[in-house]
Amino acid sequence: MRKTAKLQICLFVLAALMCLPAEGAVRKRKTQARRNPDTLVVAMPSPEMRASRKMSTSAYPVQINVTGRVVQVQSDHNQLLPIYNQNGVLYLTARLNKGKNWLGGLPRGRYFINNRPITIN
Repeated sequence: MRKTAKLQICLFVLAALMCLPAEGAVRKRKTQARRNPDTLVVAMPSPEMRASRKMSTSAYPVQINVTGRVVQVQSDHNQLLPIYNQNGVLYLTARLNKGKNWLGGLPRGRYFINNRPITIN
């Protein structure tokens, strides 16, 4: 055989080996378990159990004023201020500096800041 034919065969075999995955590198696709609607269990809250959702408040007192779509928060300390949406779910946590802080960019709606309802128009 010619030298070029041997070289072509070797390159072909090398390319074929490179395309095959290594033994430990085989990835298995994650499959989701299919749920049968007859066996689906839904947790229903019992009337005796009270919901234990408690909104946290800021560590130090703050003064809140709403002007248009901007919320002004006056704080005497650096702290974190949790803001909850109308459903009582944490929407964001704002970092407050000492002095006046302006919170803009909140979408229109109703929020709870320090357990006080705030409406953004």
